[in-house]
Amino acid sequence: MEKKSYILGSHNSWSFLKPTKWWMKLIAFTAKCQKHSIAEQYWLDGVTCFDLHIRFDELGNVKVVHGPVEYDLEDIHIEEYFKWANDQKDSQIYIRIILDVRSRKAMYQYGHQREYFQKYCEKIEKIYPNVIFWCGRMVTGWAQDYKFKNEPTCQESYASVCSPKFIDDLWPWIFAKKHNRIIKNNGTNADILLIDFVDIK
Repeated sequence: MEKKSYILGSHNSWSFLKPTKWWMKLIAFTAKCQKHSIAEQYWLDGVTCFDLHIRFDELGNVKVVHGPVEYDLEDIHIEEYFKWANDQKDSQIYIRIILDVRSRKAMYQYGHQREYFQKYCEKIEKIYPNVIFWCGRMVTGWAQDYKFKNEPTCQESYASVCSPKFIDDLWPWIFAKKHNRIIKNNGTNADILLIDFVDIK
C-alpha cells in the first residue's frame, strides 16, 4: 500500500529560544524539543506545522512556555510569526495552539487563563485567516477551551507521548536521536506527524 503523504510538524516549536529566568536555564534541556529556529525548521527541515504552547500573565500578556519553562519572546514578536505564516504563498502553514497551565497552584492563581486564551484564539483566527490554527486545548486534562474552524488529525511521536519513557522523557533529544529516522520512514495515516528535534534525520 502506498504511504499517505503527511505534513511534518515540530512539537514545542519555539523551545529553541532562551528561557527568561536563570533557574529555568538549569532545567531547559527537559523542555527543549527543537534546536532550529522557525525559519530553519521551515526552510531546512520541511516543517509546515508548528506547535505553540502559551499561557498568560495577570495583564493578559502572552507567554511562550513549555511546562515550567518560559521563553524570551514578547507578544509583538509572536504575532510577527503569525504574519509570516499568513503571508506564505508556497506552503499552507498550520499552527497548533495549546494552553499550557499544569500545576494546581497555577490554575488557582490564574483563574483568568481560559478567558484570555479563548479571546486570544478568536482574535488570531480572525486576523490571520490564511493560517490553519487548530487544537485550542489545555494541556492539563486536554480540555477543549476553544474550537477552531479546522481540526486536522495528528500523530504525536515523541518521548512524552510514547513508552517506555525513562530518561527519554527528561531529555527529549535522546528519544529523537534514537527514533526519528524510523518514525519519519514509517510515516502516518494522520494529516500531521509531530516530532521533536526535526533537524535529526
